[in-house]
Amino acid sequence: MVYEDRSGVPRKVVSTDQASRIMASSWPVNSGNEFLKTREIFLDVMRGSRPISEARAAFLRAAEEADLDITGN
Repeated sequence: MVYEDRSGVPRKVVSTDQASRIMASSWPVNSGNEFLKTREIFLDVMRGSRPISEARAAFLRAAEEADLDITGN
């Protein structure tokens, strides 16, 4: 999937690790229910206790909460 960063540059997201780093460093908000849930889900996925599909779905919900446009989902 692709999202636009703060400067409007399209960025391709290819892994849970990359999505986690994006949310930690350049996400437009650092609060909100979906933001916090997504960070927890990412950790679980990286530990192997949840499927990747849950990380993807959570990322999309967090993006919607942050009013970001996501394509390729």
